[in-house]
Amino acid sequence: MMQTQIKTRNGAIDFWKFVFSIMVVQFHSSNLTEIKTTPFVGAAIAVEFFFLVSGYLMAASISRYQEADIRVGRDSRNFMLHKIKGLCPEIFIAWAIGFVVQHIAKKNVSLSSLVKDLMTGVWDMFFLRESGLEGFKANPAAWYISAMLLAMLVLVPLFLKDREVFLNVWAPVLAIASLGYLSKNVGDLRGPTDWLGFCYKGFLRAVGELCMGVICWGICCEIKKLPLSGLGKRLLTALELGCYAGVILWSYKHKGSQMDFVMLLLFAVGVVVTFSGHSLLSSFFNKPLVYFLGKISFPVYLSHNYWSHAFVRIYPEQTYAQLYPKYVVATILTTVVIYLTARALRGIAPAFFGKCRSLLLETENK
Repeated sequence: MMQTQIKTRNGAIDFWKFVFSIMVVQFHSSNLTEIKTTPFVGAAIAVEFFFLVSGYLMAASISRYQEADIRVGRDSRNFMLHKIKGLCPEIFIAWAIGFVVQHIAKKNVSLSSLVKDLMTGVWDMFFLRESGLEGFKANPAAWYISAMLLAMLVLVPLFLKDREVFLNVWAPVLAIASLGYLSKNVGDLRGPTDWLGFCYKGFLRAVGELCMGVICWGICCEIKKLPLSGLGKRLLTALELGCYAGVILWSYKHKGSQMDFVMLLLFAVGVVVTFSGHSLLSSFFNKPLVYFLGKISFPVYLSHNYWSHAFVRIYPEQTYAQLYPKYVVATILTTVVIYLTARALRGIAPAFFGKCRSLLLETENK
C-alpha cells in the first residue's frame, strides 16, 4: 500500500523535458533528406534524458510503498497498470493519426494490405514492439514507450522484492552490464530497433538507463539532506547548466559514438542536480507556463515522426528546405490535436466507462 502524498510538479524537469522533446523532433527531420547533415544530427541522445527521469520517478514512486504491506505480484501489476494509464489516451490517439498519415503517404493501398497492417499493428498498440513481435509500426517514435514498459516489467518486481538490495546491488550491476555490452559490441546508444540476437537494442538501453535513473534517485536523496550554502547552490546550478549545455552542444554536429556514454553520464549528473531542489533554477522554473510545457512534451514526442517519413513520399521531388516548414506545422497541429483530444476524452471517460459497466455487468439490488 502506498502512502498518500500530494503530487507536485518539478518545473525544471518540465522545462528540460520540453527542450529535449523539441530536440527529438529536430533530429527526426533528418528523415526528410538523404544527406543526413541537418542541425542537431546527434539529438537522438535526448531520449536518454527521458529514460533517466523515468527511472528516477519509478524509484521515487516505489519508495513510497510501505514495506510491510508489499505484495510483489499484486503491486507490480498495479504499478504497471498505473504507468500505462498515464500514457493513455495520448498513445492511442497518436497511433491512429500515424496509421492514417502513413497510409495516405503510401497512396495506392489495397484493402487487404490495410487490414493486414491494422491486425499486425496490435503489437504496437499493446506496447510490445520491443519484445520482438513484428507488425505495422504506426508511430516509429513509440519504440521508447515499449522499451520502457518492458524493462519496467522486469525491474519493478526486483525493486519491490528488496529495495535496498536493488538500489545498492541490482541497479548498478544491470546498468554496468547493459551499457557495457552496448559499448563493447555496438559502440553507441543509437538504433533502438537493431536486433542483438536476444533482444532489441532499445530494450537493453532501457534496462541500463532506467537503472541509472534509480541510482540517480538514491544519490539525490542524500544530496537533498545537505544544508548547502549560497555558494554551494550556485556551483550546483553551474554544474547543472554545464551538463545539459554540454549534451546539447555536442549533439549539434556529432552522430552516435562512444561519446554517447559520456553524454549519458552528463545527463545523469544533471538529473540528480535538477531533482535535488538545490539548484537556483528550481524556483525559477516553477511556473504555470513551464508546467504546461512539461505536459505537452509527451504529445510533442508522439506527434512528429510519422510526418517525417510521410512527407518524403507525398512530395518526393521537394528539398529539405521545402519540406521542413510543412513538417514543423504538421507537428504543431498534431500536438494540439493529441493534447486537446486526450483532455476531452479524460473528461468523458469516467461517465463512459461507468455506463459500460452498468450495461455489461449485473448489479445487485440492495
